[in-house]
Order: sequence, then C-alpha cells, then structure tokens
Amino acid sequence: MTKRPPDPFGDDEGILDIEVRPARRQEFPQIAALAVGLLERVFGPIVGELGEQAIEVVRSALNVRLRNDCTWVMTEGDTVIGMVDLETQETRKLNGPPLPRILADSIGVADKVRQAGLLALLEHEPDSDEAHQSLVALLPGSRGEGRGTVLLMHGAFWARAQGKNWITTWLPADDPFYTVYERRGFFIEREVGPEGHKWLCLKKPITSAAHKIMRQKSRESEDD
Repeated sequence: MTKRPPDPFGDDEGILDIEVRPARRQEFPQIAALAVGLLERVFGPIVGELGEQAIEVVRSALNVRLRNDCTWVMTEGDTVIGMVDLETQETRKLNGPPLPRILADSIGVADKVRQAGLLALLEHEPDSDEAHQSLVALLPGSRGEGRGTVLLMHGAFWARAQGKNWITTWLPADDPFYTVYERRGFFIEREVGPEGHKWLCLKKPITSAAHKIMRQKSRESEDD
C-alpha cells in the first residue's frame, strides 16, 4: 500500500490530487461564474437574473488582480473547482474594492445590503497587519473532502508572505462551512445583521506574534 504524505494540519484529511495557485487569465470565465454563484446567495436572485452581465463585472475586476496574485484558484485538471480572493491594505490601493463590493455597486444592490444591516461585509477595511479573504468559493460537488481546508491553508500562506499576522473573512452564521473555519483556529471577532440573518467576521492568528497577543488577552480575561 502506498503511504500517503502527511497532512499539513495533522488531522489526516489527506493530500488531494489538486493544484492551488494564482489565477490565470484563461480561467477568468470559470472564476467569475464561481464567484457570481456564491454572491447570488448573498445579494439575492437579482445577481442570477443579470447572468452574463454580473459575470462580466467580475471578469473585468480580475484583470487587475491578476497582476498582484491576489486571486488564487483550486483546479482539478482544467476545471476550476474553488477560488479565494485576498486583499491587504497595500493591495486594496492597487486593486480597488474587493469583488463583492464591485459587484454590489455595479448592479445596484449595495443599498439593499445596507438596509439589511450587512454593509460591513462590503466595507471591510483590512488592518495594517491583516489579510482579508473577501471571497471563498467551492463548487458544490467539491465540498466535504478537505478541499476547503486546503484553500484556507493557502490563504494563510499568502497572508504570511505579505508579512501579516492575522487573516479574516466573513461568513453567514448558519453556513455549514463554519465548522471548517472553527477547526482551523478562526474565532468570531464580531457579528452584524438582524437575528436570523447574522454574518460573522472570523479572524485567525497566523504568526507567533499573533498567537502571543491571543495568549496575553486570554490571561487578562482570566484575571478579570
């Protein structure tokens, strides 16, 4: 029996026959369709109704990110099965707003998101020592086999390469993918939105300096 290579997280989810790397221009249509499919869940059916128009908005925005390696994809063969869009204060200056904000503004749903109390999702500004995952998506048939874990791992690697101590992301409170984040050391930094429609800002320490801050806060909490 061939011995599997060790899992980098140590929980034996295994190394899958996949590739994770910065996006390539020829993959834009697949990436945009994947991103729009996820954002339809956030912004409502108006995104799906716009169809190719919404996809074209994301494809146009990807042209800028391609130069900065801020959008990573997970592929199986020639198929993009997952993606993560990342940003820092520095890349925000180069790229402009994140993909969800660009799409919301272009199709006119930003006001609806504001009225629902969810605008923090679109107006998140990364701290100087933080990298933010503005969009993480997997094809439905690619979930449940450790692929999401691998995407999160590469997001953390990218963040550390930018010299950041923390990585953050937003997630619906009822999203089943939350348990994956929780197992990977993310904690709830804050919540927004009305009851039944809450979104969570999740945060994870990715350097020894960040873990030291976490331990110090834990000790101070115990002393109180």
